[in-house]
Order: sequence, then structure tokens, then C-alpha cells
Amino acid sequence: MDINWFLYVVKESVIDGDDIIEVGESGVGRCSMGPGIMEAPYGLMYVIPHEFVIKFHKEKGQKNPCASVVKEAVEAYFGVSLRDRRGF
Repeated sequence: MDINWFLYVVKESVIDGDDIIEVGESGVGRCSMGPGIMEAPYGLMYVIPHEFVIKFHKEKGQKNPCASVVKEAVEAYFGVSLRDRRGF
């Protein structure tokens, strides 16, 4: 199974210990799920293929994946605009 990249976007505020995670916050990571948009606890996950992320980074002149460019790759892959850029 391929290891792909995801962007998780918070859609419902949540308290995690002493932290409050606000609507619009996001993060990136790797997962074994196939590409697609899926609901997750408190938000949405946008999963894109690893190969797309690598190609996108090379086109941007980046040698290694970074969070902000993974987010841009998700926007390009799904044709969406995720305007709230908190966390990046």
C-alpha cells in the first residue's frame, strides 16, 4: 500500500488537554489511505498521492516536502482554495 500525504483541516473547535484547537487550523502528514476527501473527527482530511506531492515540490524548486507546499499541492490536486493559512 502506498504512503500518501494528507492535509487535515479543523472544522469544529476541540479542547485537547490545555490546548484549544480552533476552526481553520490545519496540519499535514503521511497516511496509508487512498486519495480523496473524507470526514474525520472534528474536521476533514484531504489525501493526495505521494507522487503528486513530489512532482509538485520539484516544480516549485523544493527538494524536500514542506507543510506549506503540501497544502498548496492539496489545493492544486482538488482544485480548492483553503484560504485560512493559520499554522503555516
